[in-house]
Amino acid sequence: MKTTVRSTNQTMIITNDNGTQINGGTTSDKHGYTPIQLLTSSLGLCMFITISKLFERDQLELEEEEFSVTVDAKKATTGPSRVEQFMIEIEWPKGLDKAYQNKLSKLAERACTIGNTLKNSTTISIVEKGETNNE
Repeated sequence: MKTTVRSTNQTMIITNDNGTQINGGTTSDKHGYTPIQLLTSSLGLCMFITISKLFERDQLELEEEEFSVTVDAKKATTGPSRVEQFMIEIEWPKGLDKAYQNKLSKLAERACTIGNTLKNSTTISIVEKGETNNE
């Protein structure tokens, strides 16, 4: 589960283990995803996949465009630079019972690996590689 970020011709290229690439950027007006956009995309994709699997489990056949997940992030105004809140909006397919929607939301929230990681503490380890110049 690795991704690598490299700079090529002033473009940040993010590559996953499968060789799929996307562009990274420093601000939302550049061509590429910012780190916060990647974070919200990861959370949204995780929720979308989880809900899709729940639809499959419950044998609901839906058209691809029938539901969507949108995630917005609010940066903290104090303390270290970080996101302090994620807001998830689920656009449900027409005709789903409200109680069923709530059940799916709760199940997806509990099952989403990215959401669970963001809600609970995690360890970040930095390993430095390459030659150094110790003059």
